Amino acid sequence: MGPGDGKKPQKEDGPLTKEDLAGTYLEGLSSYVDKLLIPRGFRSLNQYGSGQVIDPHDQAMGSKLTCAYIIDDRSRYASAQSLDHVIAKQINPGGAAPMVLGVGAASTSIKEVLSFSDSNTPYPANVNPQSVYTLLSGVLANGGGTAQEPVTRADYLVARGKSVIDLVSDDLATYKRLNMSKADQDRVDSWLQLLREAEVGVNDPELSAACNTLAAMNLGITEQALKEASPTGPITPGNVLGPMGTPEGDSNLAISFTKGGDMMMKLMALTMMCDVNRMLMLVYPGYVTFKWDGINHTKEHHGLSHRTGDFTVGGNCFPGVIDMIAEIDRWYAARYVKLVETLNSIGEGEGTLLDNTATMWLPELSDGNAHNLNNLPIIIAGSAGGYLKQGAIVNVEGGQIGRGNSEGSCTNGGTIGNTGSSRGNVPINKLYVTLMNAVGCKGPDGGPVTTFGKFDGNKETDGIKNPGEVASLKASA
Repeated sequence: MGPGDGKKPQKEDGPLTKEDLAGTYLEGLSSYVDKLLIPRGFRSLNQYGSGQVIDPHDQAMGSKLTCAYIIDDRSRYASAQSLDHVIAKQINPGGAAPMVLGVGAASTSIKEVLSFSDSNTPYPANVNPQSVYTLLSGVLANGGGTAQEPVTRADYLVARGKSVIDLVSDDLATYKRLNMSKADQDRVDSWLQLLREAEVGVNDPELSAACNTLAAMNLGITEQALKEASPTGPITPGNVLGPMGTPEGDSNLAISFTKGGDMMMKLMALTMMCDVNRMLMLVYPGYVTFKWDGINHTKEHHGLSHRTGDFTVGGNCFPGVIDMIAEIDRWYAARYVKLVETLNSIGEGEGTLLDNTATMWLPELSDGNAHNLNNLPIIIAGSAGGYLKQGAIVNVEGGQIGRGNSEGSCTNGGTIGNTGSSRGNVPINKLYVTLMNAVGCKGPDGGPVTTFGKFDGNKETDGIKNPGEVASLKASA
């Protein structure tokens, strides 16, 4: 779905300041304005009613990261590999697949799948934090060994400076009181001295690798936290017809969106620290009814984005719908802020982990009622190691784009009017090309990437008409 206009920065181009974010849904990012890039004027593929005419939500999801038509059958899956897989193949260790995470119920529905490993081949998100941690546990160094379980109480005490020897001091004292020879006593003392010397090396911050159980613990990834963030029962799935879950399913959905989503962000950070995966994605599905964190809606997000409260288009505004959409916008913005804060809190080289990423928030649509894809509200944190411009709003189209028309009706009830807009039509392919070069991808000839996707207009047969990067998004511009 898409955020309301009134919660976006008004500036269309120029330096980004804290004042630009004041009063907007991005205000929580004020401390990071120097690390943000807000591009204005990109259009995703394809506009509903032009090119391929098909369900606009299916189109938005299937074409979002593929820039290709979707297959016109019941699956509505993409007809090409998605951006995350293309990037992962080039930059991941061993060309491994991307890490695709999500919240809510597991799903292979086109309305909830963004990643495709190949044509007609969805790559569903992993929605269980415990299973994600299990995949990481084999690479977490734990005292020179391998961590097969989440951080224990003993791990915590050792990480806080408590010696392993101190933890078992009572048992050691009892053992040393046993009747043994002088030679055996000397062997015990020598073993203790060797263990103490080993501990000094392991616990030296300058010698410890970032990828260990201490790092997991510092991020809040513990056995108990993982358990609390990973519901074991049914999770209410999204439904275009509105709330249809059970009390248990609704409760688990709330857990997955809150504790589960927050844990997924921590696991993403740990994955980066361990350099297990360099292409990560976190998907929050639509069609869910918000009943958590002080929000108590009776209509699902998709219906609210239509302004009617259900899947119908046009007619009377649902009472209070703009305020409800604003609540959802603020909630999602807070999630993005949390991810940015987490990545920025981790040192890497002369900067932070955030500095070496391009952490992008990309919505499904520009406006949920108009179902338009022009002038998408996009924000990127981090410069990918200095490649991307920072502290700026960049109008990539030129001329006046406008802020859209999402709040043009329904602010005081009444009937639903036009909520779409017409400006901001630079193909999103060009943003993807810029990002691919930023993270180190290469073109077929070994030089910079110049194209991505099957086409960048309204007809697949036309191919790519506007290749290349967007120079104004680069730090060198």
